Amino acid sequence: MDVLADVLTVTRLGATVIAQAELVSPWGIEVDPIAEAHVHVVQRGTCWLRTSVEHRHVRLAAGDVVLIRGGVGHSICDDPKTKPAPYKEVLDAMPRRLARMPTSRAHETTVVLCAKYLFQHVGPHPLTSLLPPLIHLPAHEAARHVQLQLLLQLLRHEAIDARSGTELVVPRLVDSLLVYVVRAWLDGQPVGAGGWFGALRDPAIAKALSLIHEQPQSPWSVEGLAQQVAQSRATFARRFAELVGETPVAYLTRWRMCLATKLLSETDLSLDEIASRVGYETAAAFSKAFRRSQASAPGRFRSVARQQFGTRGAPSAQSARPVRRPDKK
Repeated sequence: MDVLADVLTVTRLGATVIAQAELVSPWGIEVDPIAEAHVHVVQRGTCWLRTSVEHRHVRLAAGDVVLIRGGVGHSICDDPKTKPAPYKEVLDAMPRRLARMPTSRAHETTVVLCAKYLFQHVGPHPLTSLLPPLIHLPAHEAARHVQLQLLLQLLRHEAIDARSGTELVVPRLVDSLLVYVVRAWLDGQPVGAGGWFGALRDPAIAKALSLIHEQPQSPWSVEGLAQQVAQSRATFARRFAELVGETPVAYLTRWRMCLATKLLSETDLSLDEIASRVGYETAAAFSKAFRRSQASAPGRFRSVARQQFGTRGAPSAQSARPVRRPDKK
C-alpha cells in the first residue's frame, strides 16, 4: 500500500484556495496560520519570508517553493523592514497601486502563487503535523523535478483563469502539489532523516506502516509487526521510534483514531460498526480510546463535525481570483 496516498485519501482536502498576486513595493502580507498548510511559489522578483518558529528572514527568489506547516504563522514581505498587514487588506489595495505604477516599471513587481490547504479533518491533522515547520526548495532544486514544474504550470493557469470544472480540478492538483513538494524535499535529505516521510524510505519500517494502513482492524503488537518485517522486537521498536517519532502502538492508535474521525464525520455507521472497522472489540472500548485521544465522546464529535462540514460532506473547493494589473484607460 502507498501509505502517503492512503493518508491523503483518508484526510481528503475539504476546501482549497489558490491565488496568484502581482505585488508592487512596499508590501508585506501576514498569513493566518489557521490553514493546515500553505505553499508559496515565487514566480517573479524576490521577497522575504519570516515564520513564527524560525524568527529570521529567509530570502526567496524567482522559482523558489516553500511549504509551511499548519499552525505556523508567517509573513512574506518585499523587504525585512516592511511591516506586514493582513493579506486581504494588502490584496484589496494592490489593484489601485498597480494602476498608478508606470508601465515601464512593470518588471519591478513580484508575482507569487499561493495555495492554502483546508483539510476535512477535525483536530490536529495527522499528515501536516508530521511535516517540519518549513520546507524551502530553492529554485535550482525545484527545477530538477519535472513533475513539480508541470504541476505548478497547471496551477498557475487555474489561478489566472478559473473556468468550468475548476472546483473539481484544483483540489486534486493541490493534493498532488503536496506530494511533489514533499518528494522533492525528501530527495535532498540524507537516509534516516525526514521523520515520518523519511521512514517511508526504510524498507522494514515502510512495510510495517503499510501493514498498519492495510489492516488497521488487526490486533497488531510490536512483536507481531517485528516478525512481519523479519526484525527482532528490540531492533524494530527502536528503529520505528527513531524514524516515525513515536512507538508502533502509539502510531497504530493515532491512525485508528484518524480513520474513526472520518467514519464519524462522513457516514451513519453505528459505534459498534466503527469500532469493528478500526480494531476495537466493543463500542465501549472504542469510545474510551476515542475520548482519550480526541477529548470528546464519539457522538459529540460527530455532531460538531456535521455542523462544521455539513452532513456527509465537505466545503467545496475554491479558487481565489488573482490580483491583476488593471487595464489602463
